[in-house]
Amino acid sequence: MTRSRIGNTELISDLNNRLVLQAVRVAQPTFRAEVSRQTGLKPATVTSIVNSLIERQLLRETASPLPADTTGQRFGRPPLMLEINRDGKRILAIDLEPDHIRVGLADLLADMQVYREQPIDRFDNPDVILREVLQLCRTVLGTFPRKNLLGVGVSLPGLIDRQNGILLSSTNMPKWRNVPVATILQKELRAPVRVERAVHLAALYEMWSHPEHQNRKVLVISLRTGIGASLLLDGQLYVGAHGLDGEIGHTIVDINGRDCDCGSRGCLETFVGAPAIVARARALIADGKAKSLSDRTRGGTVNMPEALYELAREGDADCAHLVRDVGRYIGIAVANLINLLGPNEVVICGAIDAAEELILRAIREQVNQSALPRMRDGVVVRAAAEREKLPLLGAAVLIAQDLFELPELRHAEMPVASA
Repeated sequence: MTRSRIGNTELISDLNNRLVLQAVRVAQPTFRAEVSRQTGLKPATVTSIVNSLIERQLLRETASPLPADTTGQRFGRPPLMLEINRDGKRILAIDLEPDHIRVGLADLLADMQVYREQPIDRFDNPDVILREVLQLCRTVLGTFPRKNLLGVGVSLPGLIDRQNGILLSSTNMPKWRNVPVATILQKELRAPVRVERAVHLAALYEMWSHPEHQNRKVLVISLRTGIGASLLLDGQLYVGAHGLDGEIGHTIVDINGRDCDCGSRGCLETFVGAPAIVARARALIADGKAKSLSDRTRGGTVNMPEALYELAREGDADCAHLVRDVGRYIGIAVANLINLLGPNEVVICGAIDAAEELILRAIREQVNQSALPRMRDGVVVRAAAEREKLPLLGAAVLIAQDLFELPELRHAEMPVASA
């Protein structure tokens, strides 16, 4: 996710700006002297950079409480501290998944200030869905001045060409093939657009919001329409060849299992993906079980997985059994990843709010059964704080991090001497 740059004086200035911004973001509010200590830059250099960043409305000064003397009296002018000017710019974040679109307007710290969502039909043509996305974007932007829009981050399902902003394909959105999402949105929104896979953005936000991950190995498991994984290695997001990785939903758990939309058979998603959960819930109803679920979803106006999770939490035995079974399959996948990668922590995100404790308990129990004792020792399995909104927040970070992330350096190419 980093950009390559050839070294020169402009790059050095850019590096120093980012160092200062990142030091302030992680420790804010903080003093100039502390920024100098954290970055290794000279105090005079920090002062010059800070003044420039304040002028650009990326930093702002705030008064610090002056220590009281023994009598409780305070004297003198409070020293000024630094913090990110979170309102200096705004970021438009878009999360497209097969059954929902989510749009938010975030500040420079990727905190959502405005949020809207709506259901969509995954079988609609891309132009129909993109019109709905743009309408939701205009609603969220309202009268916000476009000149203060830093950029647009987009979370996409499936396989992408991130450099050209193209959604190449999506197993759960069959009509989406080679759709130039970034080009279409950039033309309509008149702002820079960057795209990334949803599972990567979930991990990106987790890394952004937890600086302690800089020295840890963290697995992020995303449970949405399908299931995916991302790996954080000592503060860096692992990205596979061609930008593809983490497709644990398409690891085979039963060679004689059901056909999967990806073209294979017996994939994990055929057991724990949203369509699989709906199919199993309907089978329960057909067998005369889960009467509460049948009553709640009659007419087709209620989301079946959400109703299933809610009833499981409320104590419906049939629904709870199905949810625990889903959790066990996820737990097997998590245990395998723990055995392979040896992480410090496993973070679960996605549509789990309604039955979080049931699913987490089942995952943890299966991990304890299936992961090697020494591999699972001390590994924390927890739910992400933001659950379903993690990719949307990651889309905002995708744009915000350009101000804070250090660019990847590369050597300038030397001219080839002629013979």
